Amino acid sequence: MRRDKGERGEVRRMSARGSSAARKAAVTLRSSRLTTCRVAEDGADVRLEFIDQSGKAVAVVLPLDQAEAVVMTLPRLLSRAVRQRTGNDEARYVFHLGEWVIEGAKEHSCLIATLKTQNGFEVSFAMPLEACRSFGWTLQHEASDAMDARKIAEQAPATDRTKFN
Repeated sequence: MRRDKGERGEVRRMSARGSSAARKAAVTLRSSRLTTCRVAEDGADVRLEFIDQSGKAVAVVLPLDQAEAVVMTLPRLLSRAVRQRTGNDEARYVFHLGEWVIEGAKEHSCLIATLKTQNGFEVSFAMPLEACRSFGWTLQHEASDAMDARKIAEQAPATDRTKFN
């Protein structure tokens, strides 16, 4: 909470979110098409350009820390939207893995795991070494169990199918 002097010199309390008047004055833009994503030359800002529903070109410029907050929030929002659309509380938005890279991090006791989709989305995680061991073991055993289950399902006779003619 911070204090700010108003136009008449009175002291107003303002939260980190700003005044309630500022929140009420928010402009809603509905994108019809994302056109361009750019990074400022100095890397300080990210710019998203799109066409709104009226056909007007608009842009949103986010400082790096706010862009990070958006990136951290969007996957959770996408999963919530899928759950609401489907009515399935276990549903989630899933990105299909295109490729992955594991690399060492100099002067750190972790590895960097980068996961990439085929359409260009990528995210990197700093994984502590003990988490790497646990993650690797879990992946190996879960994949093995899933492959065994798939083989059993493929070999099972299709007794529940009804044949016509």
